[in-house]
Amino acid sequence: MLAVFISFFSISSSAQDSTNKEFHPSGKIWGYAFGDYAYKIHADGTERGTVQYSKLPKNYNSFNFRRVYLGYDYHLSPNVSTQLILAHESSAEGNPSNPDVLTNGNRGIYIKAINIRFKKIIPRATIVAGQQSTPTFSTLSESVWGYRSIEKTLLDMRGISSSTDLGVGILGKIDKNENVGYNILVGNNNGAKPENNKSKKLYTSLYTYFFNKKLVVQGNFEMGTIATSPIDKRMSIFKLFSGYQTDLTSVGVEAFRQIKTNSSNYIKNGTDTAFADVHRTGISFFITHQLKKDKLSLFARYDIYNPDTKFIKDNGYFGNYSTYNETFATLGIDYVPYENVHIMPNLWYNRYQSKTTGIKSDYDLVGRVTLYFLFNK
Repeated sequence: MLAVFISFFSISSSAQDSTNKEFHPSGKIWGYAFGDYAYKIHADGTERGTVQYSKLPKNYNSFNFRRVYLGYDYHLSPNVSTQLILAHESSAEGNPSNPDVLTNGNRGIYIKAINIRFKKIIPRATIVAGQQSTPTFSTLSESVWGYRSIEKTLLDMRGISSSTDLGVGILGKIDKNENVGYNILVGNNNGAKPENNKSKKLYTSLYTYFFNKKLVVQGNFEMGTIATSPIDKRMSIFKLFSGYQTDLTSVGVEAFRQIKTNSSNYIKNGTDTAFADVHRTGISFFITHQLKKDKLSLFARYDIYNPDTKFIKDNGYFGNYSTYNETFATLGIDYVPYENVHIMPNLWYNRYQSKTTGIKSDYDLVGRVTLYFLFNK
């Protein structure tokens, strides 16, 4: 297979060189950053949650960059290109063991993407080798939502799947009108971290456009092995997304179910340890609307998340197990004083609803002013 690929690629490259005499290799540096001034208006009394502002006390406030990207795209030939993205991302605040910082307390930088892309080896498709975006949410739902600077999409926010993985992928269109597309990726299932086991993960996505590409419907399926010892643990994800976009308005809904076999532990018969499957589910609704084209917009989102629909209150769960449902909401205004500069006052809200008796529901509420700026993009 490798020999056939190399032969085919050599023939394609020779043909391209003979028909693209005016091409000159070139590259482009680009980047963006977003961060906030955040003030915690209300704190959950029992300090639950694992998202951005969980476990922080009331009146906590900070200036913080939640993401900084520096990218470089380089075209070696008309159909061969490379991509490099260096990133800093802040996943939690006020945490002394925060994995996003170095041992000396400075912000950490890591390789978000490094890959090479080959076009036209497969008709209407691109082969990508290296660290790359996964098709879970990066390719469609995140772009339709359009406000990653405010919050991650549902599956990203809840840690259901990674936005990046190291492997080999194919992305392409099935029909000549490019209304039906697909993504297939086989990766390490370890995000941007080096591989540490022999298991791999399969990502698949199929989507189609309707009404002059204003409406898109996407289905995703993913599967992989979490562990084989001391007990076999596997994972599968089913996701549906639908988004509708006009020049002024975008609306979307995203829903998923993740099944993780033997992923929760509980005490059985008072002394024995038993294993049970975990079924995570969630649904997200969002809308964005331009009040003044390219100058002022409104955005809102509401999520419902259940970390395990198979929860049994009489089981004595232990380990990293969530015994509460969560709902998330955000509302804000996007003001664009200059091109590629966004100032966004917004509210960030996450509510915890206990599945056990004796623990009341409570919430985290944060007021923010978010700054988002891009360059050469």
